[in-house]
Amino acid sequence: MNERIIFHLDMDQFFAAVEMLHQPHLRGLPIAVGGNPSGRGVVVTASYEARRFGIRSGMPAAEALRLCPQIVFVHSSVSKYCDVSARIFKSLLEFTDRVEPVSVDEAYMDVTDTVWKDGGVQGLAMKIKRRIVESEGLTSTIGAGPNRLVAKIASGMNKPDGFTYIPADRVEDMFRDMPVGDLHGVGKATQRTLESFGIRTAGQLAEFPVDILKRRMGKFGEELVRIARGEGSDKVLVPDEQPEEKSMGHEHTFSQDISDPVLLLGRLHLLCEKVARRLRSARMAGCTVAVRIRYRGFETVLHGCKLKRFVQHEMDIYPVVEKLFHESYRRGEPVRLTGVHVAELISVSELRQQELFVVPAEPDDLSQACDEIRDLYGERAIGFASGVFFSGGRPISNSRRTHFYSAFSRGSWLR
Repeated sequence: MNERIIFHLDMDQFFAAVEMLHQPHLRGLPIAVGGNPSGRGVVVTASYEARRFGIRSGMPAAEALRLCPQIVFVHSSVSKYCDVSARIFKSLLEFTDRVEPVSVDEAYMDVTDTVWKDGGVQGLAMKIKRRIVESEGLTSTIGAGPNRLVAKIASGMNKPDGFTYIPADRVEDMFRDMPVGDLHGVGKATQRTLESFGIRTAGQLAEFPVDILKRRMGKFGEELVRIARGEGSDKVLVPDEQPEEKSMGHEHTFSQDISDPVLLLGRLHLLCEKVARRLRSARMAGCTVAVRIRYRGFETVLHGCKLKRFVQHEMDIYPVVEKLFHESYRRGEPVRLTGVHVAELISVSELRQQELFVVPAEPDDLSQACDEIRDLYGERAIGFASGVFFSGGRPISNSRRTHFYSAFSRGSWLR
């Protein structure tokens, strides 16, 4: 048989489901993982009970509270979710050796060579779903199709705890009357643009002149037509086949909005340290640095620049970040999130071969010592003095900062 069979496995309300397993009293309640009762933060995952009130991932906690005053906020536990995720993905290897996790709760599987040994497409899907229920007590939804795009769309058709298979010869019929808003990659703004052309279904989009869309939307317009036709990659990449990361970054959402430039730069310095540590660990360096600032009203500014050389150390990254911050920050406006990103990455070994970047054979003594201390005692064990102005992720008050300066000038901070 020539047709490839790709599965897209999507765990149902994953973070919320894991929390309900560990806290059974939460079952049946509208819960949100992430955010807090004071209205700060963002909802990472909402239980199905909460979704009935219109609560969705990425929604500000304050909006979730407005929609559902009785919602229960649960602190997220990333390590717990990652542990469960790792066990699930390991169990998928019992059914095929071609498994590609794409997030903590999603994975693609190429089951072309094994599906017919396990009772066909539906038989294998049911076996995988039962295996996850028996081992973890969690439900999942599986979509199947001839490529990744169709499989992902199929997995969204019958949630939760569902299964949908769209064979290659049914793709056109299944997509024809599908609202364009249901297509992968089409958000509200894109939907409005398409509707301005009279395009309301995937079938209409598939037949629309590509040149017209390209003039209005660039290459994305061409990609949208391919999506509407159900065209996509059927490649499922195992770890050794994965392309190297093209960018690395870290972001932080403040527990309270910050407008003090000193505090904002202090947090950016900490983020530079985290990014640099990841770069050194991966033996990578980058030549594009960017700063992200999100204001109280959720307006987001991303400002970056390309450097003349590649960098991988916070002492090289931070001066660029500081300059970008001063160029883009609207002084006095409250900020809820900041981020640092380094892009256009290349391996240090390749850079040496091309003689584009002079780096030591091993990390310098200071960087290596700091990295080892953080490995042993945690990220906050050592860092630049600018990070002193944050305690447990919260900015230190002006009075405490004054005390710090006073103690620093006396040298008593060393005792």
